[in-house]
Amino acid sequence: MGTRRGALWLVVVAAVAGSAPRLAGSQGSGGSGSTAPEPTPVPPGLSEDDDGAGSGSGSALFAPALPAAKRAWLSERITTAISARPSLGGAKIAIAITDLVSGDELFAVHADVGMNLASNAKILTAIAALGTLGNGFRWRTSVFIDPVDEVGTIAGDIYLRGRGDPLLTVGHLEELADELLARGIRRIEGRLVLDAGYFDGDVEPPHFAEQPKERAGFRAPVASLGVSRSAATIKIVAEPAGGPATITLEPDTGGYLQLTKREVISVNEGRTRLRIEAKPKRDHVEYEVSGQIRAGEGSWDLRRRVDDPARFAAEVFRRALAVRGISIRQKAFGSGPVPPTAKLIAAHDSQPLGEVLRFMNKTSDNYVAESVLKTIGAETRTTPGPATWADGVAGVRAYLTTLGLTPGSYRADNGSGLFAATEVSVHQLVKLLTAAHADYRIGPELLGSLPIGGVDGTLARRWHGQPAQGRVRAKTGTLDKVMSLAGYAATDSRVPLAFAVVVNDIPPGQRPIARAMVDDVVAIIAAYLGAR
Repeated sequence: MGTRRGALWLVVVAAVAGSAPRLAGSQGSGGSGSTAPEPTPVPPGLSEDDDGAGSGSGSALFAPALPAAKRAWLSERITTAISARPSLGGAKIAIAITDLVSGDELFAVHADVGMNLASNAKILTAIAALGTLGNGFRWRTSVFIDPVDEVGTIAGDIYLRGRGDPLLTVGHLEELADELLARGIRRIEGRLVLDAGYFDGDVEPPHFAEQPKERAGFRAPVASLGVSRSAATIKIVAEPAGGPATITLEPDTGGYLQLTKREVISVNEGRTRLRIEAKPKRDHVEYEVSGQIRAGEGSWDLRRRVDDPARFAAEVFRRALAVRGISIRQKAFGSGPVPPTAKLIAAHDSQPLGEVLRFMNKTSDNYVAESVLKTIGAETRTTPGPATWADGVAGVRAYLTTLGLTPGSYRADNGSGLFAATEVSVHQLVKLLTAAHADYRIGPELLGSLPIGGVDGTLARRWHGQPAQGRVRAKTGTLDKVMSLAGYAATDSRVPLAFAVVVNDIPPGQRPIARAMVDDVVAIIAAYLGAR
């Protein structure tokens, strides 16, 4: 569905006459940070979906108790929340709110127009994953040997097979190495062979190429064998007395990732300004770190994508083996499927899908979302072979069709919502939230995965001391010109609501105003629910 232009946004719902946003061009392909090649880091304590702006009006709200008057009050107050901010006149604002018990739509404006959802696209991914894979789905990473030698030396190759575990850690690979050590293996005469054929070799999710110079971890590549979410972490610790900061690189890859320049100075005045330049070489990657860090801020952990995720994982595993005294004679890595005659000697099973989705949505992690998307493709494709991005998108689309979203009526090109990947209406988003809530196989897990207002995740800093605190569970979404919030609100189990608020084409400098408008809508919803 292409972006529509014209007079649509000049036609205003009566409730917001004179204040309707226009339909402008699509937003820039911003990510969870700056569009510059080396973005200014997000300040400590803020998430990628939290731009640090203040809340809305903050004044106490009291809705009337009578149902008809209460509903009219809701509409009037939300209309005012929009019209009172003329600086958003160039933005596109779409809102939908539905009572999940009665099925009544309580409010809607521009609710059928396709919008860029940003990270709200993760709601689509999560619902489709729970519906197709099931809450108990796990990813397995395993080690095979062929042939078997019982005296501590493997005469042939050792195989490391990845099956797309989004949260595989260095510690998990170290546990696999521990298992080899416990089995008495000390030497491998052949190669370390990587079986990464669960996914195809295209590691860049759809639309990620729109910002090729972006090196931040939120744009990490995705392979069926990846560790640490395919990103290295550069830790910069300020020296309180001034002078050079301490800089370290994790994980230890035995030389594959190297810090070749450490030129960060600790300062007591001025802003933290850090620059990291990655320089891929033939057999390793070099990082040059420069700039200044304000001493009062303590430390920064900056994640940078690693372009070859399978090689990265292999180097981490080989290092784990070496530390334990297990040597691999041949330095070059191999690539290929595990032979049928190979013996399984160690395996790590991931957390169940529900826990993975909790991490994905609470932290708004793009890597996990794209890994889940491609896993859906791997598990739903009908022909043999590695999963493609098209398989993942098709798998999501097929499941969402069963929930009432007609193919061709929306666009969701990747799993994370990063860049210009989505055109979904708030009616469609609320429709999915409503269907998920009604399905006990999906609803509880989806609800548990969403950030809780004023409590955790990307909503931890919102609505403290306000009626919405603890009563809103919703997914945030942020791009350079996009802000979105969608999920559920309730004071008890009697009248839960599903809602979606999406703002596109936010004018320059108006993000705090858009944020305040969204917060006001949430406050109005909370007051509506609290009226008796």
